Formats: sequence, structure tokens, C-alpha cells
Amino acid sequence: MAVVQNLFGDICQTIIPSPDQYFYRNRMDYAFGKNYTLGLKANRYEIIDIKKCLLMSEQSNKIMDRLRYFVSWKKITNYREGIMRHVVIREGKNIQNTVINVLTSDAAAFPLEDLWQKNQDLIQGAVWSINLSPADRSYGEIKQSLGQDYLLESLGKIKFKIPSQSFFQTNTKQAERLIEVIRDFAGLEGEESLLDLYSGTGSFGLSLAHQAKEVIGIEENQPAVELSTSNAALNNISNFRSIAGRVEDTLPSLERKFSTIILDPPRPGVHKKALQAIGRIRPKKIVYVSCNPASQKHDIDILKEFGYKIERCQPLDMFPHTPHIENVVVLAS
Repeated sequence: MAVVQNLFGDICQTIIPSPDQYFYRNRMDYAFGKNYTLGLKANRYEIIDIKKCLLMSEQSNKIMDRLRYFVSWKKITNYREGIMRHVVIREGKNIQNTVINVLTSDAAAFPLEDLWQKNQDLIQGAVWSINLSPADRSYGEIKQSLGQDYLLESLGKIKFKIPSQSFFQTNTKQAERLIEVIRDFAGLEGEESLLDLYSGTGSFGLSLAHQAKEVIGIEENQPAVELSTSNAALNNISNFRSIAGRVEDTLPSLERKFSTIILDPPRPGVHKKALQAIGRIRPKKIVYVSCNPASQKHDIDILKEFGYKIERCQPLDMFPHTPHIENVVVLAS
């Protein structure tokens, strides 16, 4: 909270705490270690064997126990000695379903059918992917899937179908509060054209579509664009569309006006070329969502040169027990 106040002053409201301090995450990425351990990395080679994780759910702890037993039973060793690299566990908080993605370092057969058969009481889908890169990452080429190869989740009244390797807000309940803050700050009345920049899978734009005349998203990642489009159809939302492209390249080509813009850029912030284009569009309101208040402050100082002023500032705790903070600022001309 002090970080945000130092950047933006007393206009910032009291931080909104996460509804849950424990078991709040809908995704965790774990690494396999020596002697059939499974947990988080202490360093490049050492794994902290986690018997009870307090960030997801008790059911996820049962899944981890099953996985440890399964690889020891099958004698499938960890990466470098063997093939086991990571497992990603994803679970819906509002819609009860769980999907796991097991990642190996080799295309040699992994007994996914056996794993699936022994865990259908705990999971609704199992995916096997391979990562042949030396990079320590928990995604790769999908080789096989059984049951669901996607997670189902909802934010408010909007349902999302999330492929096993796609991004989604990890704190579901706090993401719902974040959307309510964005909705409140945007103050849509039904006739506005809303531009959602860095729109990702469309969680913000789709959630606000019923309060706007139209919503257009711009997102660099093509699979995310396709996902947001399919989720619009899933929710019978017809006034939403998404454009694939970099914001700084696509935005200047939009020869039209938008009354409201939502910004949710990556940690480095908004490209200067995009900020200049926003200044030319001159929306009445800009709702800027950021996981990095320092870069947010830098960008807002540039937007102020176009006549914008900060009206409200609301930080939220998306990741309890960490120093990370989400901050929402609304600017008006």
C-alpha cells in the first residue's frame, strides 16, 4: 500500500484484501525432483518436496500425493536423469473441475492412460505435453489428452473455457473484485464504444460487454484472441470482437473514436507509440490496470500531457503473502 501511495499520493483508496488468504489460487506449477519428489524449486537443481500446499486446495494436495506415488510406482525419474519435468494443476473455484498437464522432456511414451484411470475421482482431464527446450518452463507441445483438455471457470456471470496452457487470472475471487472496480471506474451507461487494450483472453472486455454498445479488444497473442472470441460465443455476447496485433502497431490504424479505454499492459507498461495514439483518440476515460505501479506511474505522467487527470486509484492484493500488488487508476480528460 505504501508503494502505491508514494507513487500516486493520498488519492489512493485503502487496499482491497484478497477474500481468501490461503487456498486462493486456481493454478500452481510444480517441478519433479530426485527420489520422486514434487514441489517448488529452491534453485536450478534442488526441489523442495511439498507435502501440503496452502495456496490451492486440499484436493490439489491429494493429486500431488498421487503423482508422487505414480512416478515412483512406474519408476519414471526426474529431468536429466529421466523425463519428468513439471505438472501444472488447474482447478475451477466457481465451477468445480480440475485439469492437470504433465510435462516431460522426451517424446518417449508417458503412461497417461494409467494416470488418468487412477485419478478420475479427483480430476476431469489429464494432458501430457513435452518440453524439449533446456528452458525451465511449464508448457510445451501437447502430445495427448484424456477427458477435458481445458478448464472451466467463471468470473461473475461470464463463463470461460480455458485451454490447459492458456493464461487466466490465478486468484478467481479477487479477479471478480478487480472486474467490479473496473466496472465502477468505467461507469458505462450502455452507449459507449469500449476499447480493451492488451485484452488477453477477454476477461475484462467480455465482463463489461453488457454495459457497452460495443467492445473491441487488441491482443498480440493469436491463441488468446481466438479464445476470447470463442468465449464471447459461449456467453452469447455479440458486441465483442478482438483484433490480433501489437497495440502500438494496431491502435494508430483505428480511424475512429472510443469513449472509454481499458489498459492492462505487461509489467514494462505501455509502448510510447501506443500512448501517443491514445492521446490522439482522446477517450473521455482511461481505466489503467497494472501489476507494476512504477511503470503505470511513468505512463500516466505521459498521458497527463494530453490533459488527463487522475480521478481515483484503487490497489488490490491479488497475491497474498507476496509483495505484488494490482493497481487500478481511472483518468478523465
